[in-house]
Amino acid sequence: MDTTGTITSFTSTPKTRFAIGGDMYEVDTAGKNYSVTNPDPQTLRFEIRPGDYAWFDSPGTVDRAQIERTTNTGDQELIAPSTPVNIAYQFMVEANGANGSFINNASWFTAGEMHNDDLSLGQNMHTSPPFAIQLAGDHLQVVARYALPGGNPSNGSSDLHMLTLWTDPNPIRAGQYNDTKISANISNNSSGYLGVWVNGTQVVNYQGPLGFGDPTYWEYGLYRSPAPETVAANFRNMTVTTGAGPPGFGATAGPEEYGMS
Repeated sequence: MDTTGTITSFTSTPKTRFAIGGDMYEVDTAGKNYSVTNPDPQTLRFEIRPGDYAWFDSPGTVDRAQIERTTNTGDQELIAPSTPVNIAYQFMVEANGANGSFINNASWFTAGEMHNDDLSLGQNMHTSPPFAIQLAGDHLQVVARYALPGGNPSNGSSDLHMLTLWTDPNPIRAGQYNDTKISANISNNSSGYLGVWVNGTQVVNYQGPLGFGDPTYWEYGLYRSPAPETVAANFRNMTVTTGAGPPGFGATAGPEEYGMS
């Protein structure tokens, strides 16, 4: 598991892989010279422009520049259900508006997500992430989803529950890194939990069902509904570990207002 965040053997070519702290990541981008770059050994810069999509996307449906954790052979590096996972990184958006502002007109915008292993559900099943770090306009946001055992987790199903756990009341500041820590146990029963800390403050303290009972994998970068503006962001010092977390990580202290329903 990645404990250093150091990027090696970098490549920007779609369908190829490089290492971050020893973990392999596959490039899922439009393959432009700006889609993903490596300014220094700890940092990745992602950029999307209108119409940028990966080879597996339908043209005009999304804009994407992401990487996903894989094995050395290119399969997703899956984390089994009920496995504690700890993710840490710093995240910065670049100014794309007047006077150094950040603009986002996408109807949805994901900057990091724990992706479900939809192959375990069947060939035609597609789900949204069990949890995601998002941009809602110019505000950071954390959302989570779950379907209880035996439920249908597909989008539009009445069994799918979506929770907006936090929306930053303050606009994100372009050019400023946000230190982010995530501690999660993706289990769709009462043992599930999600804790998120931003700049040293715990902003999410959720205990309850999380995910759909399937394996998951970490994916990050920029992924949105079609929008007119160019967006660029930097991620640095990305680490992903499983098991008991270091200081600052851990299970939530207790149930919140969210729970099984």
